Amino acid sequence: MNKATPKKKTVTYQQVSASLSKGDISPVYFIFGEEKYLHDVLIEKIIDAAVDPANKDFNFDLFYANAVEIEKVINIAQSYPMMAQRRVIVVKDIQLFKPSALKNLADFVTKPTASTCLILSLPQKIKSGKNIKAIADRATSIDCRQLYDNEVPSWIVSYLRSKKIEIETQAIPLLQAQVGNSLLNLTNELEKVLVNIHPRTKITLDDVKNVISISKQFNIFELCNAIGNKNFSLSIAILNKLLNQGENPTGMVIQISRHITNLLKIREATRMGKTSASELMKLTRLANFFINNMKAQIRKYSGEQLRNSFHHLAEADFHLKSGYQKPKLIMELLLYKILKG
Repeated sequence: MNKATPKKKTVTYQQVSASLSKGDISPVYFIFGEEKYLHDVLIEKIIDAAVDPANKDFNFDLFYANAVEIEKVINIAQSYPMMAQRRVIVVKDIQLFKPSALKNLADFVTKPTASTCLILSLPQKIKSGKNIKAIADRATSIDCRQLYDNEVPSWIVSYLRSKKIEIETQAIPLLQAQVGNSLLNLTNELEKVLVNIHPRTKITLDDVKNVISISKQFNIFELCNAIGNKNFSLSIAILNKLLNQGENPTGMVIQISRHITNLLKIREATRMGKTSASELMKLTRLANFFINNMKAQIRKYSGEQLRNSFHHLAEADFHLKSGYQKPKLIMELLLYKILKG
């Protein structure tokens, strides 16, 4: 009879990767967090480490919670592997299981089968709940959260280094500003760049510009910068381009709010004498490139103007969700109040 597994701490993606490279494989992995790219990469790493490719057809199963009964998953998990040390079972989207199914799963995780490696994936922030908590406590839990702004540059460098590729320092913030923090989107754009530069092994600023130019002409980051620089005519022009491209106005409000929040943080920190790059990067979780731009932008606004902007943003968000007026008019009025207030 298997003993109940002790409560475990949440570990990082890097810690699990290191353990796998040493052959240390847990009976149950619980992968949660919004960065789906990390889910997929980590699942593949665990599979590669835990199951022999020669026997994979007999000892590997992949299920989605909305398309399998939990009894089937547990029955397979309790069976012995065929001509191998262990079998691997992946169950994705476990948040879609009914409460009764989650309870059965939590009971199994408390006393897992030693010859089975069960990988459970929850592609969102971990939720409260007795059964999910029980799974998280007893499994090797990995938080695959989205990276903060200031963590993305080092991830880009690390990803490219694994492919024996270098990148110019000034190309990194441009790539991040244009693509965002989604690792899946960043990977896709980097792969496009790599195709274009082959057989060279160093990405330049121009290489990134050439690929990005194929993408959208304007993006939300450019709108935020235009607002930060108090350029009303450019802000309106970019806004209209974004709306014509199908950009979600509510999402734009969120991003503008985030930009102004960071402007206010930097303004207040600077006023208190906290001006070092490390202090401001820790405060905002932004890369130094973005902070330098914002330092110039805060001189264009008073603290009161920045604080008043949150009222205008909340008002616009409410009007967008209630259908009070056409989105274009709501957004144009929002920009007028922020930049002309």
